[in-house]
Amino acid sequence: MPHDPETTLDSDKLHSHDAWRNPESSQGTQVPLLGADVSAVETRISRPIHYLGSKLRVVDSIRRSIDTVSQEHSPVCDLFAGSGTVSVALSPTRDVTAVDIQEYSRVLCSAVLEPADISGDDVDDALRKARGESLFGRLAWAFAPLIEHERRCIELARSGDNEPLCDLMEHGCVLGLQSGNPAPSDLELCRSLRSTIERLEQEGLASGPESVVSRYYGGVYFSYHQAVQLDSVASTAFDAAKGKRDCLIAAVLSSASDVVNTVGKQFAQPIRPRDAGGTPKRHLLSHIERDRWLDVFSSFESWLRRYASLPRSGRKHRAVRSDYRDFLKSEPKDVGVFYADPPYTRDHYSRYYHLLETLCLRDVPSVSSVRIGGRTLMSRGVYRSQRHQSPFCIKTQAPGAFSELFEGVRRLNAPLVLSYSPYDKAGRARPRLMAVGDVVLQARRIFRRVEVISAGRIAHNKLNASTHNTAVSYDAEVLIICEP
Repeated sequence: MPHDPETTLDSDKLHSHDAWRNPESSQGTQVPLLGADVSAVETRISRPIHYLGSKLRVVDSIRRSIDTVSQEHSPVCDLFAGSGTVSVALSPTRDVTAVDIQEYSRVLCSAVLEPADISGDDVDDALRKARGESLFGRLAWAFAPLIEHERRCIELARSGDNEPLCDLMEHGCVLGLQSGNPAPSDLELCRSLRSTIERLEQEGLASGPESVVSRYYGGVYFSYHQAVQLDSVASTAFDAAKGKRDCLIAAVLSSASDVVNTVGKQFAQPIRPRDAGGTPKRHLLSHIERDRWLDVFSSFESWLRRYASLPRSGRKHRAVRSDYRDFLKSEPKDVGVFYADPPYTRDHYSRYYHLLETLCLRDVPSVSSVRIGGRTLMSRGVYRSQRHQSPFCIKTQAPGAFSELFEGVRRLNAPLVLSYSPYDKAGRARPRLMAVGDVVLQARRIFRRVEVISAGRIAHNKLNASTHNTAVSYDAEVLIICEP
């Protein structure tokens, strides 16, 4: 393995064994949907997943800046589309091309920009298939030993013994044992893992994409039961007709983002159940019960109905999976203005969405490794070893990446609006690989006119570790407006 650096449900249901084991007992569970009222008809989904660096709070400034440098209603290209926030904001008045190198971004942007014609009957049919999927029954049987063990661990944690639950979260990954990681010292957990692997082998599910969520991420990011449900809804989504598939897969991604049991609802790293001294964290159980009891089937249904309710605009929107350099070299003829929000710290965002990428690609990725105590072990976050590494996040490559961006847009004789964030050294925020002044100097060598304006008073999302960020930075976003 390659090396890599490393809502709460009804209280009665929380204590119900049937609610844990049987999805039918929790069909009525309402899953929180990022503050949205799903009882009303949705006209837009501006935040389909919890996304680090979302521009939701500054889209008005971005839209105004794009309007000042381009003709009214001219087509726009969002070159680093991510979760599609800016693309969606621009879509009512302009044809939008959303570009990103990651497949999960293409799927989300496709679902919100080009909504599929999905009826209520289609939604009901997808739910019936997911719940009645033979894959779901086979995986539920195979993972029954771990599902039962997790239930016992939570009961012990309620009585004050958090050790078994910590061991499960640290060593309960099926893929870890399959890949040669040391067997866990907790004998009950070890027996449950081995029993599950034996059952997977009996069902022909010990490898392959049908069980990838359960084997890779069960116990780590989700409860085992949630992971089994995610494998089932993913299978249903990929079996859908081609014109409807992106919408169903997007509902799977949104559901995974909602139920994941991590700090900040991202996939950069699993929860560390112990403090630096090895003691189980005080509020561990509350975090578990907040997230790991959420029902994936209910979340999938709610999200799918939201995607299905999106109106079709009649505009010529499209979502493209491509590296920004390749897209610019293709010389698109239908773009009047570009918007770009490239990363500007050393953090590769692919690490935050690797699980979603695996769901979209429906593959069986090799997993990165770490060296600990002289041994090579599977990475704790179960990261894809072939994750995209953006040149904007590599100090030696960032200047060249900006040059290629500026020169590529300039060759097309189009204006560019670039989002960037200054770096306040006194605040010890995440360092930028290039100072905003250096980015502006590069732009001025290529564009006829370059202007820098404030995007408004905002605070960026923070990473988890306090050593990475200690102060909230306001007025943290600027827009660099470049005209040919």
